[in-house]
Amino acid sequence: MSNEKKVIDLKPTTRAAITDASKRFFDAENSKRIQLAHLLGMKWSAKSDRYVRADHAPIMKPDDFYASKGNPQKYAAVREGYIIANDERFGTQFAGFTLAGISVMTTDDVKEHKVALADGNKKPQTKAQIAKVEQFTKAQASANNKISSGMADLRDTANVILAKPSRKSESAKSKAPTLPQPDTASGTDSTTRNVVDVEIESGTATEAKSILPPAIRDPRLTRVLNHCAQLDEKGQAEFVEIMIDIMESLESGAAYILQNKK
Repeated sequence: MSNEKKVIDLKPTTRAAITDASKRFFDAENSKRIQLAHLLGMKWSAKSDRYVRADHAPIMKPDDFYASKGNPQKYAAVREGYIIANDERFGTQFAGFTLAGISVMTTDDVKEHKVALADGNKKPQTKAQIAKVEQFTKAQASANNKISSGMADLRDTANVILAKPSRKSESAKSKAPTLPQPDTASGTDSTTRNVVDVEIESGTATEAKSILPPAIRDPRLTRVLNHCAQLDEKGQAEFVEIMIDIMESLESGAAYILQNKK
């Protein structure tokens, strides 16, 4: 019996549909890089087979795509662009809110909405109220994570244009340190509260008791982690985004230096 795979000839209409869809996909990918290259003051050179300096001055610097460095107004503008482009795509999956709707909520807006979910109580009293508030809090974190992932993907594309290693490149991954996973107080992993279980409604709060692995000895790091544990989920998501930006920048820079030394 032959092991050759039987190939059925495609209908002309099916082949045309595949070709058209794949062309649209690659057109979109190329357009994405063209738009980003323009912001960086770059353009594609067929002669050089790479991106080169364009005739116009850069509108943005690579650092401007990071929340922790660069021009904060430019970062906010790029972030807004992501939200506008994806608002309809995600629908109202964020506890009934759109991505744009939940991302523009101020601290007062969030407190007011939580009170409304708790039927006028500052703190939810029933299981149903607690579930509604938790669902909204998780929706905030989900929205922030989607925005953070979108910004990270954009930085990867910028690194391709600038011929720098991205966070997904093997060179960057090979140099990334592997850290031990800390145990939680109960001995099991928790994705939402693995340091301390506390939610702070206002800016005044006593310092939470430290529940950290013995490997963390630097008192400054202990202070930072304890401070992070007192933030709500939105604050923690913003803190993590900044820290990821810093780590990616350090890893990418180290990998780039090592690559050029070879």
